[in-house]
Amino acid sequence: MDLAPINQWLSVVALVMGIGNGLYLWISRPAKDLGGRVDLANSRVDEAFDGLKAHDRRIQRVEDDMRHLPTKDDLHKVSADIASLKTEVDGIGRTVHRIDDFLRSKP
Repeated sequence: MDLAPINQWLSVVALVMGIGNGLYLWISRPAKDLGGRVDLANSRVDEAFDGLKAHDRRIQRVEDDMRHLPTKDDLHKVSADIASLKTEVDGIGRTVHRIDDFLRSKP
């Protein structure tokens, strides 16, 4: 039995398979590169989304804290109350001072 013709056909089949494999790798390579770029873009989008969620939580926390803080009108009312209290204390101080003077002047 002569193996030369079988060897030639096997060489041709191996050559065709090699060329086919090379073409497949050459054609599919951009798809692999694109897949890598898409994965990279997805990871960047996920990181940005996580950053936005953290930022939203911080803003929400500040807004929740601001609900309990006094407003401009509240501070104005407190200032007016303190001014009226100071007026009353000054009047009481003058009265106490006059009583003290009166008590000290009597022998």
